[in-house]
Amino acid sequence: MDMETLQDNFAALTDVYNTVVDLYNNEGIEPDGDIEDLLNQTKEVIEEVGELDENDFDDEADMKKINDTMVTLLEALGGIVDSMSYADDEDDNPELAYVDGVYANDGNGRDFIILFYTSDDGEYAYVHDGTEEAIAQYTVEDAELDDGTEYEVVTVGGLSIGYIDDGDDVYIVDMDDGTIYAASHLTEDEAEGFYSILNDD
Repeated sequence: MDMETLQDNFAALTDVYNTVVDLYNNEGIEPDGDIEDLLNQTKEVIEEVGELDENDFDDEADMKKINDTMVTLLEALGGIVDSMSYADDEDDNPELAYVDGVYANDGNGRDFIILFYTSDDGEYAYVHDGTEEAIAQYTVEDAELDDGTEYEVVTVGGLSIGYIDDGDDVYIVDMDDGTIYAASHLTEDEAEGFYSILNDD
């Protein structure tokens, strides 16, 4: 086992992960907790390995352990594509009614946005975490930052973003580093405008 092999498998894992995330978030895939768990595990490994260099490994066995983890995830992600279930055509484009939306910016051109919708078959959300986006039915879980700040995690497919609404003010939490950004509520017209800008090819 050498660093070159590790780097090759890291690149392969990153490519497959991005492909599966894109399929899951944007191709009408039915929500699936097992797929989301695997994507979250893979994201954590990618973030961990991406910060390592050869000097961070104690020996070849240590390097092999991480490489074996990546290979296992690669095989699991490869099998996921065949197991994905697509939503029925009639549900691919449900009629959505706008409920609320919030927007924040990190001051360096990175936009964060959450748009909430309702439809006859459930609640939907569009999220953009500054780099990736997704729109689908969503889940909400309670979470807490290291300093004790409580917030909610809105998860759409394999994409999550933090959200705080204390009744007076609203904030967005960057899931990458826990930074809290002051946000503002969006009218429906403003939400449509932001969505159009972020999806302007």
